[in-house]
Amino acid sequence: MNKYALRQFSPRTQRHPTAIDLFSGAGGISLGLVNAGFDVLLCSDIDESCAKTHERNLPKVPFLRRDIEKLSAREIMNAAKIRPGELDLLIGGPPCQGFSIIGQRELWDPRNGLFKRFVAIAREMKPKVLVIENVSGLATLNKGAVLREIGEACAEAGYAVDCAELLAAQYGVPQMRWRMFFIGWRIDLGKRGGFPMPTHGRRGIGDLVPNRTLRAEDVDGFVTIKEAIGDLTPIEAGESTTRYTRHPRSAFQIAMREGAPESLANHYAPRLSQQNMERLRVLKPGEDWRSLPCELLPAGMQRALRKDHTRRYRRMKWDGIARSIITRFRDPKSGEYIHPEQHRTISIREAARIQSFPDWFVFEGTISQQYDQVGNAVPPLLARAVGIEIRKMLGAVGTAKRQAVKSRYRIPDSLAIAAAE
Repeated sequence: MNKYALRQFSPRTQRHPTAIDLFSGAGGISLGLVNAGFDVLLCSDIDESCAKTHERNLPKVPFLRRDIEKLSAREIMNAAKIRPGELDLLIGGPPCQGFSIIGQRELWDPRNGLFKRFVAIAREMKPKVLVIENVSGLATLNKGAVLREIGEACAEAGYAVDCAELLAAQYGVPQMRWRMFFIGWRIDLGKRGGFPMPTHGRRGIGDLVPNRTLRAEDVDGFVTIKEAIGDLTPIEAGESTTRYTRHPRSAFQIAMREGAPESLANHYAPRLSQQNMERLRVLKPGEDWRSLPCELLPAGMQRALRKDHTRRYRRMKWDGIARSIITRFRDPKSGEYIHPEQHRTISIREAARIQSFPDWFVFEGTISQQYDQVGNAVPPLLARAVGIEIRKMLGAVGTAKRQAVKSRYRIPDSLAIAAAE
């Protein structure tokens, strides 16, 4: 079996652990969990376009389109037909814009408090394990106050929680995307951990961190940009196509096209301004704004230091590893999103591939909504890896404490002790 393949549903031959996915977005976590052997009982998100995408791709999984601030634990349990303590896994990725280093990192941002609502729901539902996914930037916000606040909230709800930064590329996702995962086990179960060991590359969890220069051996074994998107049909900026014109060559490409119809969905690249097109024509693979003539730079960048904006207007390299996909990947000045050969930024489908969404997974809504869904998604292959490890621990008899993983950030052990008391 192709290790990158993702299907709508896995065969059910016996009882499988159950999960509920809150803040589910386009469905990256749910797709990963289904392929990890979970029965996803319910998903919920406030976004209408996400609801349409979910209905298109995961039609047998119930979906509640609701504001989580108005969604009660009782309503969730009724919809999923479960009682307190019966659910195996409650998982969610609260909106991360307020925590991200890309944004303004405002502590007062109302989105930053949604994890409290998530934990409050967990407190009533009493799942065996809860998982919170977010950006790594929250760990340093207000000198670590938010990190401790999450630990305290989980402890008060009766969970011993640990955290670690996981790099998506180490789990088969063709992308240097770091995400913070919090895994909390209900105290009475006596379990801790659940972070999956990397399946790609030579390094362990925590050995590679953001904003550091990586050596060739550090990324050896990761899925490259060419392996991820090299088979997709060439298009011009402002164009789209529904035709495949090339055969898949890598294991990743074969997996992404498995189960897909003959037509290619979401392969649209945005129209760019004449100025941007002139900039792109100058750039060679691996080059960025520093290779542009001064007169082609935006006015605000003409006086920038050479060490600044190091990935703006950067053209990808076929043998490179893609950077983290964000919602603004249509804009060449946002980062390394220029196609390795073609004079355009990557298409929605190419970005979806880099997020590890298979081609049969179609994003609904307007073009802008599709960009948001892809950029905000959790890579399904990363979610699958986490799900597989948690499923193993759920099936373990008695207590199970996995070896602590390397991490720059930790939840104080005193909070776990307080939770037990």
